[in-house]
Parts: sequence; structure tokens; C-alpha cells
Amino acid sequence: MERIYLIVILLVIQSFSVIGQTLIKETDLSNDEIAYLQELSEKIACNDQKYRNYIANKTLDDQIIAKIDSVFDKHGMQEGLSYRSSLNLSLDKQVSDSLWQLQHQLDFENHLLLRGMLNTYGYLPKSILKEKHYIQVLLLLHPPKDWDVRLYQKTYSKLFLHEIKVGRMPAKDFANFYDNMQAKILREPQLYGTNQQFDPKSKMLLPPMIENIKETNKARKEIGLPPLKQGEYRIFK
Repeated sequence: MERIYLIVILLVIQSFSVIGQTLIKETDLSNDEIAYLQELSEKIACNDQKYRNYIANKTLDDQIIAKIDSVFDKHGMQEGLSYRSSLNLSLDKQVSDSLWQLQHQLDFENHLLLRGMLNTYGYLPKSILKEKHYIQVLLLLHPPKDWDVRLYQKTYSKLFLHEIKVGRMPAKDFANFYDNMQAKILREPQLYGTNQQFDPKSKMLLPPMIENIKETNKARKEIGLPPLKQGEYRIFK
């Protein structure tokens, strides 16, 4: 454990720009290095949901959570969200606050671990991180508590736009990150229009909410995404 945190400290004090301009492949890394990165990504993914799962599902009952997860897995997001909503679960505020305090501590540790990975390797391909590849973007939707969210978004956007330019990061991954920050954290219209949004009233997944289709399609073109068509978006009013 001490070795892991020593490595993280050394990584974090590096400059925020990534060393090297080429795509990282499996052949560029030793077997031990790949195994370590996979182990680290597994740890990060586990920590990310350790308490957040209880908070999101509003219950400490692991059996109920397992049932909810099975509905998501078998029937998709819309059915999963609808089923969870139908259970009318709730957590005592004191319990919820305590869980959040514990989760915020893990979020900060996770942020240091992930930033160290990004500083050293850039955006890693699925061939290296396997099924935990998603954590490189999903985790960043949980910025450390009390951080300036807009500055956080701007800083990582700059890094990820560089990663797109040098071919390490798919444009859709960055657009998902940016739009999730806009919609779920800042509560503002999406820029790229990549994320459907769940409507609790109709219990349906609706097209993404954007502010201006011309600006959205311009932004999409700049990173190599095709334009949105009529019916694939909603305009914020």
C-alpha cells in the first residue's frame, strides 16, 4: 500500500501535460506494468461505487441493490431506473450524510490515482485496461468535494482535447465526459448532445437537451463527430 501511494505522489507532481505524442499499445508496456494498471483500475472502480451505490439506491440492503442491478443488466437503463423509482426507497439524512463523507474521501484518493495514470500514459486504450476502461471518464464525473467544478471541467477538457488530437482518446468518450459534467453536475444544457436523459415523470429516456443546434454541430465537427439530426436532440427553453 505504501508503495502505491509513493508512486501516486511521484506521478502527481509531474506536469499536467502528457509525456510523448504516440498511442500507447500493449507492446509498449511490460507485463508487470499492464498487470499493475489493471489492478489499479479495478481498485479505482471499486472505490468509486463503495458508498455511492447505497446512496444512489437509497438503501443499505445489498439484496435489494442486487435485484435493482439485475434489472439494469437484463432490461437496460430505462427499465432499471423505472424499477428503482417504483420501490420508493429512502435513507435517513444522517446516514446519507455519513456515507457521502466516506465517499468524498475515496473520490479524492481516486482522483489522485487516475490523474497519475493520465499524466504518465495519457488516455489508455481498452486493450490495456479491459472492462475497466470506462473509469478514465466516468470517474471524472465525481470531482473532489469543494473543488471549483468549472475550472475542473476546463482543465480536463484541455487535456482530453490534446488526447483526441494525438489519437489516444476517442472523441465520443470526451464528448460524453463534457456533456455529463454539463447535465449532471452543472445542471446546464449539453454541448455535444451525447447523453439521453431520464424523465422521472414519464419514466422514459429522452433525447439530450442542448442550447443551440448550430453551436452543437459546430462543436461536434471540431472533434470529428457527425452532426445531430432532427429528433436526436431537444432545445433548452
